[in-house]
Amino acid sequence: MVHIIAPETQGCYGVAIAAAGPEMFKAFWPAVRGNYFFRNRRLFIDFMRQNEGRIYYVSGGSRTGPPFILVGNWRSRTDITALWHIKGDGIIKKRLVRVAAASSFEAGSDRFVTKPLGECEADEYERWGFEVLCRILLLEKRLRRESESSAGLEADVEIVRYRKRYLDDVLSLDASAFDDFWKLDAHTLEAVATSCYRNAFLAAKRDGEVVGYAVGGANGRFGYLQRLGIHAAHQGEGIGEALTRRIISTLQGMGAVSLMVNTQEDNDAALSLYRKMGFETMPDPRFIMQCTPRGLEQSR
Repeated sequence: MVHIIAPETQGCYGVAIAAAGPEMFKAFWPAVRGNYFFRNRRLFIDFMRQNEGRIYYVSGGSRTGPPFILVGNWRSRTDITALWHIKGDGIIKKRLVRVAAASSFEAGSDRFVTKPLGECEADEYERWGFEVLCRILLLEKRLRRESESSAGLEADVEIVRYRKRYLDDVLSLDASAFDDFWKLDAHTLEAVATSCYRNAFLAAKRDGEVVGYAVGGANGRFGYLQRLGIHAAHQGEGIGEALTRRIISTLQGMGAVSLMVNTQEDNDAALSLYRKMGFETMPDPRFIMQCTPRGLEQSR
């Protein structure tokens, strides 16, 4: 255990924040289990090793486990630190966030970003010096009994199950389809592709080339379109619609009766596709917040 900041008393709270050493990481797994990004302990440990994962916690002992925050690189970006998990409320939560952000900036990060937050929680972070990085819309589709696997297909592609040998092609097309902030690395792709109890990973091929892919999953009656990527050179050719129809059919077969997807508010192409496919925008958006060294300093 290494204390990284002197104990600070605010109200009736004495808050001493410590950094967990690598030998302590496994002790935090029970509290992290079930996090969307860490479906199993191997993914958790791999992330801590490969993405400069760090845990800051309130020292002093607790029978139920101390409040803590888990942060690490945003995907493969060493210049952006992301908040992946937090346990704590009130002044404790604020203190953990500020310590983690300050430590990240001292280590060379330019930005500290949150996971998607509801509006009330986003307002909370705004009071701590954060600002909105992007607004995420949630969309939902109620699934009909009849299959949609063949309706309206126009793309001349073969849709197959993903194989590990497609990894480099999928990451390459993903980088062409999304900007630097949103593109995936191999670890994040695996985490997304295993995030539900039942998962589906499909690839679209044309003349032997992987030109698109879709990742979906089902938790009981709820289905999720986790990721849809089409190579930049092949967008507008109906591949996204073909993959979406097939993933809908696949998730229906897994027992899903509703399907959810999310995308950025300004992603007009994705929103147009999803609305064409019968998705409707849900009322409560999500917000990814970000903080810079200047914003953290000004909020003191």
